[in-house]
Amino acid sequence: MTPTTAAPLTRPTGEPWLLDPDLLADPVGGYGRIREEGPVVRAWLTDTRPVWVIGRYDDVREGLRDPRFVGSPASVEGHTGEDPRHTLVDMLNLPEDVRKYFLVSALDIDPPDHTRLRTAVNRAFSARRMQALRPRVHRLTGQLLDDLHRASPDGVLELVDGYAYPLAVTVVCELAGVPEEDRAVFRQWGDDILLMEADRLRTSSPAVVATVLRLLDARRRAPADDLISTLAAARDDARHRLTEEEAVAMVLNVVMAGYDNTAQLLVNSLAALLTHPGQLKLLVAEPELIPGAVGEFVRWCGPDIMVRMRIAAEDVELHGTRIRRGDCVQFVLVSANRDPRRYPDPDALDVTRRPTDGTEGHLGFGHGIHYCVGAALSRLQCEIALHTLLDRHPGLHLTPDADLTRTVVPGTPPRLPRLPVRV
Repeated sequence: MTPTTAAPLTRPTGEPWLLDPDLLADPVGGYGRIREEGPVVRAWLTDTRPVWVIGRYDDVREGLRDPRFVGSPASVEGHTGEDPRHTLVDMLNLPEDVRKYFLVSALDIDPPDHTRLRTAVNRAFSARRMQALRPRVHRLTGQLLDDLHRASPDGVLELVDGYAYPLAVTVVCELAGVPEEDRAVFRQWGDDILLMEADRLRTSSPAVVATVLRLLDARRRAPADDLISTLAAARDDARHRLTEEEAVAMVLNVVMAGYDNTAQLLVNSLAALLTHPGQLKLLVAEPELIPGAVGEFVRWCGPDIMVRMRIAAEDVELHGTRIRRGDCVQFVLVSANRDPRRYPDPDALDVTRRPTDGTEGHLGFGHGIHYCVGAALSRLQCEIALHTLLDRHPGLHLTPDADLTRTVVPGTPPRLPRLPVRV
């Protein structure tokens, strides 16, 4: 089979560079402009590595369920090019003995292995389980606000580290089965990943892997009603037969995405409301709108810019552009969710906006076989956290000195480090 890679290319002047500081700082505007350049635009990860950017709603939705776009180079016959997963692990400077745990993510694996891994984890995120969590999330949001008030006698509450992250970390760790005494290890590792702290990751990555291995071993001997127990059992189940590396990777993926994406969705939603007082007033007056409004927040300010990179498993013709086998393809959620071909007045935040075609009304949690397994859990927490906060403090507003400048780290969406409000 002829290799799919060609002679090295060099980025021409004027074609988008995905690590452009301006694009990283303003992905909504930047990817919106790329979307309007055309349905398929050649961009660059580095000066020699091109990638096709697809950013219009219909194309992204169809592409995410198109089996011709795969997550693993192993699914591309004859592919001899670079494996993005190995590139990322190299960038993170991980110790040799833990690298294998970061190369088997279900986010990058294709069927039938993806089906096997996804089936093993689905039970932990069943609709029944989500509804059973609702009272616990209600109690947690109330307790967190009580704690914030006790620590803030001046009436100023900091909602990032004081509300959004403690809620998301607690809920996903309880669901996974991570004891309270082990949660700091996961949070430290997650922070190091998000900040691309390669030096610190050489310490925090082995620590978090060792913790997961210990918990998996403990659950094999004494199962509980949690995700880690489910994965421990799946290692010995003939239908799933998870490897040690797959089980560890699944725990890490679920905990990391479960706390950071959920916390960022809540932070972004609160910031959006506090800078759109009319929308805030509407939700305070009509709290029954909150569940539907969460979908609008996912569309308008969801935590993910794009999905993991895909690779064309065969030549694909899209809008007159030939995407060749082995080419990298990037489907962009943030531009699809603001596509004027799909949404009337797409840049307006409208908490009463509702889909009329039977879809979710956004692509913020992805689509197809890689649709976010924790989407329902994220929606549940955001809904209850907003309801509790607005019910207690209908007049909350940003403090005069609140700085909404977002921190930019390549590879992660811009994020608010603090969100101080007065109640």
